[in-house]
Amino acid sequence: MQAPAIHEAASLLVKARREARPLKELPPGTQPADFAEAAAIQDEIVRLLGETVPAYKVAGLTPATAMWAPIPGSTVQANPGRFPASDVPLLGIEAEIGYRLKDDVTAADRGMTMAELDARVIIVPTIEVVDTRFVSYEATPVLQRAADFMSNGGLVYGEPWADGASQDLTKLAIKLYAGGELICDTIGGHAAKDPRIPTLAFIQAPGRPDHLPAGTLITAGSYTGLLYAKPGDTVIARFAGYGEVSLTFPA
Repeated sequence: MQAPAIHEAASLLVKARREARPLKELPPGTQPADFAEAAAIQDEIVRLLGETVPAYKVAGLTPATAMWAPIPGSTVQANPGRFPASDVPLLGIEAEIGYRLKDDVTAADRGMTMAELDARVIIVPTIEVVDTRFVSYEATPVLQRAADFMSNGGLVYGEPWADGASQDLTKLAIKLYAGGELICDTIGGHAAKDPRIPTLAFIQAPGRPDHLPAGTLITAGSYTGLLYAKPGDTVIARFAGYGEVSLTFPA
């Protein structure tokens, strides 16, 4: 995909974001054919928005299959979070584990091992807000969703929990509540079993940003699956052994 097409796709997604007018799809000629093109559209969106990138969401089990999306600084909040329901109308929610980098990660760190990852990150519980700039989340092709920041609408993070290797997160118990109702009660519900796997795949991926500054937060996928809140709800994720992270969706 050439630069003008990347710019057009990014401009359309920025307009949809700013005007709250979702797209049915990206026009032919601006639709990413692979994740590298989707990532280029992401980068152009960040530039057009003038945003910082303090966090990323990641998925994938290997460097070759890794996918990621920048989470704009304006949508990253410390616990407890607050997102007006009209700003994120899909109201998707996922309880996740994130990893905060203790030091800079550079291009030279693409050979990082799991043991080295453990030593260089701190566990941070999070709730991801899922939203879309398309009319239908379900009907939008995966690569177009990827260009749209992998359907990220925001992130709420808790206080650091523990160093990377000090918790077995493959059996982590999480209860997720919305509007006072328990909507998910899971033990070890992460799709990759261990959230370090997609985190390391992202760091090892050949196309990921060359420089990830100390303090960058990497949120590594849902334990609860994609669930939904309603306008006015308070959402609470209770992480066994840690405590809770919460957010509200004022109507």
